[in-house]
Amino acid sequence: MKTLTQDSLIVAPRQDLITTVLALTKQNDDLANRVTELSIELEWFKRQVFGTKSERHIPADELQMALELDIATQQNNDNADNSQKDITYKRSSSQNTTKLLAGHGRGTMPQHLPIKETTIIPDCDVSGLELIGEEISWYYEMDTPSQLHIVKIIRPKYAQPQKCGIVIGKLPELPVNKGNAGPGLITHFIIEKFLYSMPLDRQRRKFKSEYNVDFSESWIADCVKNGCFWIEPVYNEMIQQFKGSSYLQADETPIPVLTKDGKGKTHRGYFWVYHDPLQKVVAFDYRQSRSREGPNTFLREFRGTLQIDGYEGYSEIITRNNLVRGGCMDHVRRRFEAALQNDPDRANYVLDTVRAWYDIERTLREQDASAENRLVVRKEKVAPSMHALKAWMQKELFSVLPKSFIGIALQYALNQWDYFDAYSNDGRIELSNILVENAIRPVALGRKNFMFMGSHNAAERAAMIYSVIATAKLHGIDPFHYIKDLLTRLPNATTSELPKFTITNWNK
Repeated sequence: MKTLTQDSLIVAPRQDLITTVLALTKQNDDLANRVTELSIELEWFKRQVFGTKSERHIPADELQMALELDIATQQNNDNADNSQKDITYKRSSSQNTTKLLAGHGRGTMPQHLPIKETTIIPDCDVSGLELIGEEISWYYEMDTPSQLHIVKIIRPKYAQPQKCGIVIGKLPELPVNKGNAGPGLITHFIIEKFLYSMPLDRQRRKFKSEYNVDFSESWIADCVKNGCFWIEPVYNEMIQQFKGSSYLQADETPIPVLTKDGKGKTHRGYFWVYHDPLQKVVAFDYRQSRSREGPNTFLREFRGTLQIDGYEGYSEIITRNNLVRGGCMDHVRRRFEAALQNDPDRANYVLDTVRAWYDIERTLREQDASAENRLVVRKEKVAPSMHALKAWMQKELFSVLPKSFIGIALQYALNQWDYFDAYSNDGRIELSNILVENAIRPVALGRKNFMFMGSHNAAERAAMIYSVIATAKLHGIDPFHYIKDLLTRLPNATTSELPKFTITNWNK
């Protein structure tokens, strides 16, 4: 752009003046857009650091955050002062080896815990047989409300006449053969970690404090692993139910996984979560990445409607299987909520309109309306409003800055709007994906408490447990009672009996 002085502007040709004005106008628009972008970034940083707990996220790597914000922490300056200190220690004599090492057996049965004795008599007739002794075994067990106690099993032994052998009752099957953890205790470990997000070491310290029993963290981890061994076939049976589904909701969430790449380093894995609102079944599928391989594999036999947010990782399977794609109104609504400070008039107009649709859906749900009735009401009350709002957003999009909060919200909504045809044409389809997001919430809480999974295999086991717990809650079943029943009955069950143990078929 040619620079003109005040004097030269007076005698400058008309075309030069037009060129100068256009160039200055473009420069002003560019600067205004840049100011808007920086304001958005500043507001985002403020919410992350100073917002409410539901909005903020303070990165674990504070140094990285400091570099991005062009600041240095005082801690880094303090660490630069590497002062030397004299350290003294005393070495114990290597010849003092009188202390005995603890063995790896079952240990001594604690006497300070409540003991429930059970006597098992042989199935055969023992009248006339000589009682020659007893076999005693025991294991830890939990009831609800939680009370740790000992189950002591006494099995009288009888000698058959003429030394023909010994008769003794059969020991009941436990989740761990010859182990000393009952199904209730194993279930307690599982529920505390995956439903209430309590790390195993914290559970260990709690048992030490409340019951004066010293469980090792590795032993508790083995109990959880052994419990997952029995739950896995039921989980696989649940997955088979998705093959007959015609409507699924899907979402994904990251989970850090400890790897062997370096000390303290974690891998960013993902739980892909699928929810069947009709059968009320939830399935977590762990994958090591967020690539499209996850849904491509899990959904390869699925046909029907897939309801998702704006993430395009599902696009390949949608095209390949000719699926109907449904949209999520919650993701649209959140963007307009973020734009309230930027453009309250436009944002409130959209939010008030959408809120009316949610009120209609709530009323239909309270009336337990059928899919047919829901579709009739939607055609009458919601579809015309959705069509009008789309036309309004298309018009308003040209009146806002593209990179402003309201501009981003309008563009996202218009990009997703065609996917709400599934909602308008099928009474079964929900307005949003909130049901599958509800199933993911325990994972978010777990990330804050135990921070990461110990391995990829541990993440796969966690996916099984999260699936069972979420599905049980949808059916109004106490996850503790259900999982304990599985661990009690499955050791005696056959493969052909597996279908009756899924939650939809389960009858305690």
